[in-house]
Amino acid sequence: MDGILSWWDGFELWLSGLGFVWQTLIVMPVVLMLAFGLAVAIDTVLGGGIRVLRRLRGDRQVGP
Repeated sequence: MDGILSWWDGFELWLSGLGFVWQTLIVMPVVLMLAFGLAVAIDTVLGGGIRVLRRLRGDRQVGP
């Protein structure tokens, strides 16, 4: 664990030493991938929840 924390501290120090544009170019792809993955996960969970609620209520399913 100490090795990971030491690596992270070094990476964070290196990243904070870069200019704003370089920081943005490095960080934004990671943030966008995480946001996309979170959106897909939330969509899947909510879609499944809606299907379960419709089944419990006895509603006729509209769509896939």
